[in-house]
Amino acid sequence: MKTAICDDEKEFRKILLNHINSYFEQRGIDFECYEFSSGEALLSQNQNFDIVFLDIELGDSNGIDIAKQIQQKNKNTIILIVTSYHQYLDAAMDLKVTRYIDKPVTQNRIYAALDKALSEINENIITLHMKDRRVIRVKQSDIVYVEAKLKKVTVYTFDKEYVIKESLKELHDILTAAYFAVPHSSYIVNLNYVRDFKRDEFSLDKPYENEKIYVATRKQAEFKRKFLDFIGEDLSYE
Repeated sequence: MKTAICDDEKEFRKILLNHINSYFEQRGIDFECYEFSSGEALLSQNQNFDIVFLDIELGDSNGIDIAKQIQQKNKNTIILIVTSYHQYLDAAMDLKVTRYIDKPVTQNRIYAALDKALSEINENIITLHMKDRRVIRVKQSDIVYVEAKLKKVTVYTFDKEYVIKESLKELHDILTAAYFAVPHSSYIVNLNYVRDFKRDEFSLDKPYENEKIYVATRKQAEFKRKFLDFIGEDLSYE
């Protein structure tokens, strides 16, 4: 579990770090925690964090802008806003923030926030069994698409491929999030990764930009309706 604290007050970072250490040690969870005194330093790191404690008013930047950039970099990062400046909360409501924590912080508040964060992380993770007998845990939101072909089922994530024992039907029952759709009896697709859509086919974002997935004739009306509902726009396709 990778966590980060971004706050320009050194003493506060120390207090927060002590609470985080105690929380994960009590629960026997392996973790790493990184400290940053500025939003610029946090964003410059070439790594993704599972949880970020973020001050809303930083010396060099606005925490709202930093939070937006964190979410653009990795939509799965859990952001916990820590602030004593309530005038920023209206702007923060537009962000996907798991919890707002008032300063000065207490152990109970930090523990409650981490409980909520871990709950969200675990809800998004599924367990799959591979053909080579390994068991893997994958974030649902990281799955780009699933394909059943030549008697094998392959799960394609952003950076890896997994040939699994589960059937496509079993995955239908597991992948119930609103962003999953079925364009064809051999596919399950994450709509977050659909780049463009025609009536009978669509393309995916990188790294699968060369992949064309066809929409079965009997699925076209349903798939189009779900796609338009998902993006929230009333578009027409020839």
